[in-house]
Amino acid sequence: MRGRSNSNTRRASRGKRPITNNASVETSRMRETTMSSSQPSAGGPSPKFTLLNDRYRLLATLAAGGMATVYKGQDMLLGRLVAIKLLRERYAGDPHFVQRFRQEAQAAAHLNHPNIVTIYDVGQDVVNGRERHYIVMELVEGQDLKQALRGRAANGRPFTIEEAVDAARQVCEGVGYAHRRGLVHCDLKPQNVMLTADGQAKVTDFGIARAYTAIPNTDERADVVWGSPQYYAPEQAAGAPPTPASDVYSIGVMLYEMLAGQLPFESSDPLRLAQMHQMMPPPSLCTLNPSVSPQLESIVMRALAKDPAQRYRDANQLARALSAYALQSAEQTLMNLPPVAPPPAAVVRRPTPPSSTGAPSAPMITSHAAAPTATPAQTGPDVLLWLLAAIAFLCVLGLIPLYVLVYQAYQTPPTPRAPTATPPNPTAALPITSGNFKVKTPALAGKTLEEAARELALLGLGIRVAEERPDNSTAQRVVLEQRPPADMLVDPGAVIEVVLSKPAEAREVPGDLIGRALDATISQTLATLGWNIAVTEALDFAPRGVILAMTPPAGSRLAAGETLTLTVSSGGRIALNVDMGPVTLEAVTLQRATYFPGQTVQFNVTWRANQPVGRDYKVGWYLFNPEMTAVLAQGEDRAPRHKGLPAPTSAWNSGMIIEDTYTLRIPDGLAPGAYGLVVGMYDGNGRLNVLHPGNAVALNDLVVLCRIFVQ
Repeated sequence: MRGRSNSNTRRASRGKRPITNNASVETSRMRETTMSSSQPSAGGPSPKFTLLNDRYRLLATLAAGGMATVYKGQDMLLGRLVAIKLLRERYAGDPHFVQRFRQEAQAAAHLNHPNIVTIYDVGQDVVNGRERHYIVMELVEGQDLKQALRGRAANGRPFTIEEAVDAARQVCEGVGYAHRRGLVHCDLKPQNVMLTADGQAKVTDFGIARAYTAIPNTDERADVVWGSPQYYAPEQAAGAPPTPASDVYSIGVMLYEMLAGQLPFESSDPLRLAQMHQMMPPPSLCTLNPSVSPQLESIVMRALAKDPAQRYRDANQLARALSAYALQSAEQTLMNLPPVAPPPAAVVRRPTPPSSTGAPSAPMITSHAAAPTATPAQTGPDVLLWLLAAIAFLCVLGLIPLYVLVYQAYQTPPTPRAPTATPPNPTAALPITSGNFKVKTPALAGKTLEEAARELALLGLGIRVAEERPDNSTAQRVVLEQRPPADMLVDPGAVIEVVLSKPAEAREVPGDLIGRALDATISQTLATLGWNIAVTEALDFAPRGVILAMTPPAGSRLAAGETLTLTVSSGGRIALNVDMGPVTLEAVTLQRATYFPGQTVQFNVTWRANQPVGRDYKVGWYLFNPEMTAVLAQGEDRAPRHKGLPAPTSAWNSGMIIEDTYTLRIPDGLAPGAYGLVVGMYDGNGRLNVLHPGNAVALNDLVVLCRIFVQ
């Protein structure tokens, strides 16, 4: 683990100016942080110290991320294996990073769901005179989804349709639980989904998740790193914070990858990748995998819609769509089962008359399929034949009621009183109607009445609504409780009692919010209506916090517990959060995005010191051509300033914020296009390394702040 003292000396040997025609885009990549005990690195080196607070023993390194390292550990008090996420030493003295690290525990500790990795404990300890912060969480036996995808591709065994839909549904169940509690994951990707040996999916790493409900301090919303480029939503690519619909998009990308065996969009250039998410349609799933039905493809394509308003509102709605598809597929599977082959013809041994010689004859062997041939010796009726015919006739009569019941089970429209549907596992759901067998009750919580009734019907169980209880968490009538509970053994034909939610009355979305600044008064007024208020910040040059759009729009009706998404202006501010070791480039703020040749671009850069810098660095800023291969204009290289006053980096201390303003003249005669605005820090030894680009793009240890448009 790298100590703080080393962070000042990590610099490139390159010169300060990037004047080259073959500059390549470089992005820092951090190893994915997981909680799997079967990672290849599980046998990695142990840390220099092995015990935290005399309770948690660190055994081996599992993985390392940009902010923390994850260890396999043992809880000495409870005697169980755990995963321990330890904040990196270089960040332990920074209140900003400590707060963000502890935020993960606070966000996930309140999420108690079988499809979310459980947080056990959070704490801190002093080790070798330094304060160390850690989170203790569930150790998942298995592998992450990305490892499963790669392993199956290598073995030629891709995910089946049923496996992919079931894994995505479980992810939706876990993320949907967080959405109902006002939390967005923000960074859903296969590396953050763990798969156990029995097929259970668990969502992990809520490290950048945060409450998306309205908060007065917009600075608090703007300083977050949102998402991973291959899986983030178009609005995230545009620099806006995510909403529940953004998580839906990321789940759609993962489901697409499981079904198609490839990502919908791939590029080594992060800027190109962002443009593909924003503008290009994904390749047809049915073309890449003919086993994908048009219905399933439509579900995936809706999840991947460019406009958040066209997607499923949240992961709960997507989970219901996937469950309904799985039920329908299971029902179709049962309907298409081949007919049972008829039993072999019965063999009857009939005696023959004795021969004239008095010697016994061999018995005659006949079958029901062949008509019996009368012999001259047979003068009376064949009693055995008539008896067998009567038995067969009675058996046919007995099958008629069963045929009627089966016919009704598949043909009668589903209603709560006469439900007919199939659960996801048709082989385990065949009704049991006789004998001493018992039926296991399914889990009905969160399902609509129709879904619950259809699932019970195929198990041979009934349903009765025992109570309707007011509930503002959902706009649908869903099952809140059931009696008897799930996984209980009951007699065939038993009736399951359920408690249904009763949504509150819907109210109309007000039409006078657009153009107003979102403040505490508006937030409190909307909260009294019982809605979840989600706030997204879009790049716009109106004053910061001004409401630009609403989803759903004004005049729509929303019930208590549903989400109203407000899109507010960023005031020209773009959150970047670029980690450059001793400093972080937090954001850039522009007055506008479009310019003409000969005009001057003025922009403000927010720097934050992660630790005492102790060295003097200069800042250089440049205008690149659209291909990002050559410098077209360059500002003066100088030491940083804070609001116009000199602020040398050698005087920066941990947590200090520096607001520096730069200007750059656009050359005359420049052709229309999108040009890169770039900045970097350097001293006599070279440029300061970009350790992690955050929301920006790294170009030879320079930071591409944004693109400006020249007309």
